[in-house]
Amino acid sequence: MTIDPRTIQSIQNCASEIFDELVQIRRDLHQHPELSGHEEWTTHYLAGKLNQIGLDVHTRLGEYGLIADLTTDPAKASVALRVDIDALPIQESNNCDYRSKIPGLMHACGHDVHSAIGVGTAIILTNLATKLNGNVRFIFQPEEEEISGALKMIHAGALKKPTPNAILGIHVAPIPVGNIALTEGLFLAGFDHYLVSLIPNQGCNKTLNALDHVAEKACRMILGFNQWHLPQNWKEEQALWERMQEGYADLQNFIIYDASLDDEQPAIWRGQFGLGIKTANTHLRRIAIGRVRAYLNTLCRLTHTRYQIEPMGTMPDMINDCHLVRSTRAVLAQAIGSNHIVQLKAAFPFNCEDFAFYTKYIPGAMYWLGGANPAEDKFAMLHTPNFDVDERCFLTGTIGMAALIIDTLKGVKTT
Repeated sequence: MTIDPRTIQSIQNCASEIFDELVQIRRDLHQHPELSGHEEWTTHYLAGKLNQIGLDVHTRLGEYGLIADLTTDPAKASVALRVDIDALPIQESNNCDYRSKIPGLMHACGHDVHSAIGVGTAIILTNLATKLNGNVRFIFQPEEEEISGALKMIHAGALKKPTPNAILGIHVAPIPVGNIALTEGLFLAGFDHYLVSLIPNQGCNKTLNALDHVAEKACRMILGFNQWHLPQNWKEEQALWERMQEGYADLQNFIIYDASLDDEQPAIWRGQFGLGIKTANTHLRRIAIGRVRAYLNTLCRLTHTRYQIEPMGTMPDMINDCHLVRSTRAVLAQAIGSNHIVQLKAAFPFNCEDFAFYTKYIPGAMYWLGGANPAEDKFAMLHTPNFDVDERCFLTGTIGMAALIIDTLKGVKTT
């Protein structure tokens, strides 16, 4: 669908008016990063901004999460916007004025950017409340990096009273600023996590050190199965995103293996290692674990050991609701220009997203937000010490999300 061009113009005008404010919010957050489960200052700061807007703010959900409601008519439907707020244990290498003030911590995944866009979208929609065919819930979620925050928010009632009819999210990406990328179906894969234990055969006197060496060899070999590797520079990153646009069959059938010892607690993990498997579909997960078992069978015969594989947890795939993505494409083109929409035919094979848990309850969709400007050495490469964005992405993000929410509210029915 599309919306009134005058409403689009109002969204764009408001985004421009609040741009400097959003830059300051992002920089304040960037200077004060907090790890998953410790977002106390961040939540207090954001709650203050949302209270100033006049939203109904509730804190202490999932410990340091918050929700803020924009209610126009309780009898009408609602749509949610989810924002993540936690940082990472990475030492920042940038020398900008707003660099992290906390040694060893930084916003290296753009959650400071997401938070500023969340506040900006709330300001725009509050100003356009009479144009809304329903209500909006803003969910500011902690602990995304530990993939535990979404479930905590859900259990704390973030999807109740009312239950949103749909949920949207946005994530900054290493694509040129001004663009938003769409994906129908798989957005980010989940994973299966296992603990592998190596045990000496009966009558074989293997030392713990010897078992550790076998575990180290197993990790090296399993990592060697990988066809895909996380890009290490801008050229590699762009090559991957171009392949995602083309949707090559090999990328639509990716398998990512992770295998590692616990370097922090080696005395506890004697002869053990963690195994993670990410794939494009469940069929490939079965193939991947089968390949690992076949290799371990051979390794154990040669080293006079046996192995046990214990499931330790599963992260669901983040799958965009195809109807939701398709139905919002027209209004997104209207808001930011069709030449700024990037259609992806394959998922990003690395990282995962606990946004997936929300979509087990209600339809949802995430969008990639371009934040890169190589000419200014801002590459928006996730989880890197020099992560930074061209802050003009706040305009694209707030305009895009505000338009998407207004349009989505038009398409949902009141229950």
